Amino acid sequence: APDLVSSFFSIQQQEIIPACWFTPTSALDVSVAINIIREHGCHFAVKSGGHATNARMSSAEGGVTIDMRLFDSVELLGEAGDGEGEVTRIGTGGRWGEVYKKLEPYGKTVVGGRDRRVGVGGLMLGGESPRGISFISRRNGWAIDNVLNYEVILANGTIAQISQPTAPDLYWALRGGGNNFGIVTHFDLATYPLTQAWGGYNFYLLSDISSRMASLSLPPAPPFTLTTKALSTLGSLINAGACKLGYCITISDWLNAYLSILQKEQYDIDAQLIVALAYVPGLDLWTAFANNIYAKPVPNPPVFSALKKLPHVYSSNRVANFSSYHKELNDWNEGGYRQVWSALSIKPNFELMQKLVDIFIEESESIKHVKDFMPSTVFQAITDEISHMSRNGGNCLGLKAEDAPILVYSFTIRYNLRPEGKEDELVEAAGKRIVDRSIAVAKEMGLWHPYVYLNYADVSQDVFAGYGKKNRQRLRAIQQKWDPEGVFGARLQPGGFKV
Repeated sequence: APDLVSSFFSIQQQEIIPACWFTPTSALDVSVAINIIREHGCHFAVKSGGHATNARMSSAEGGVTIDMRLFDSVELLGEAGDGEGEVTRIGTGGRWGEVYKKLEPYGKTVVGGRDRRVGVGGLMLGGESPRGISFISRRNGWAIDNVLNYEVILANGTIAQISQPTAPDLYWALRGGGNNFGIVTHFDLATYPLTQAWGGYNFYLLSDISSRMASLSLPPAPPFTLTTKALSTLGSLINAGACKLGYCITISDWLNAYLSILQKEQYDIDAQLIVALAYVPGLDLWTAFANNIYAKPVPNPPVFSALKKLPHVYSSNRVANFSSYHKELNDWNEGGYRQVWSALSIKPNFELMQKLVDIFIEESESIKHVKDFMPSTVFQAITDEISHMSRNGGNCLGLKAEDAPILVYSFTIRYNLRPEGKEDELVEAAGKRIVDRSIAVAKEMGLWHPYVYLNYADVSQDVFAGYGKKNRQRLRAIQQKWDPEGVFGARLQPGGFKV
């Protein structure tokens, strides 16, 4: 089934070979399948969009992969009648780009993924890539806090409608508890008026990379071929020329601008900013960028003034529909490669962020000879979103208002294998060193936070430990109540993060 396989974002997922694929068309189909799986002790996985990077997250090696792609409906249900406003019912197998496209003619939108190819179910449950940070999350909360009702296939095959009034314990657990409690077929989401926005990507060349790298413990440079030497020389010339013309900044400039805006963001809930550092392998260059989005069609809002002062080499800032920004983010995140992702959380601090950048550069430089190697590291804040997490009985993430602001510090490493095939070992080891060293430094400075954003985490990370001991115990009790045989636990569904 080439189309089923190629729909996975990462090569690691594409390489998993299930015994069979099952593409249900109704909740009843899923119910029958779960009953058969339970009775025969089959292991299985559930796939929405397939954007998770970890192998076996949404595909079952030698087992049953349930591909939910045909659950792609989008239906406006009208007013909820309980003060929640309008509601849209969305199928778990749709992709966010299509969801937004179907709602756009009605002037409506929902809180969902920023990357248009990410699947609905994976994002909403935290089983597949970026748990629902949206461009409008500052104002409306994360996606999990906008679900009013889940249609769920339970471990005993029951088709259930789970909401705060019908099953408050399971409803709480589904809001951040991953794939541990059932197979969701539909989500009823709070619905909002659609507006245009202003923003885009801004790229910056760096004048201080050479001096910064000279102070780090870097390994000897790998041997150059004539082609890589020529491209590296070209990259150096481009960077030097741009700096002479005043088009470069320092990493300190970039971080200071971000922290300045983060302070201002507290007073403007329409502003969202993600900043990242990335290596461009073709030119052997490190670059910085910022993705600023303002959820109103207001060009150059004052909240982003610190960014506007930085000289950029490219900017796509414009007034546009949100669908344009979803496409742009998708275009900058190409699939079809091997991927290693990880995340941790810290309190905002200039000195700590400098140290984390140094660690990332140091470890990346040690493996930059890997085929198709492209690492990037990202800072994004959790601020006003926490205030929405208490809606309808709250979610299970364990975040409190006094925790804000928190920075989710994440990184991705894109690469491919050479014939000898040792790249996985090298990249995974480097990724683990980045996480371990970063946490150690943050703890030493008293700036580490235990929360781990599930959708960016590596499968080796203990995500649920970051939810707090009390919440984890409660999640386990709920799982035991609703799934006493452990159908959705590690016994039959080994992929994903387990409570």
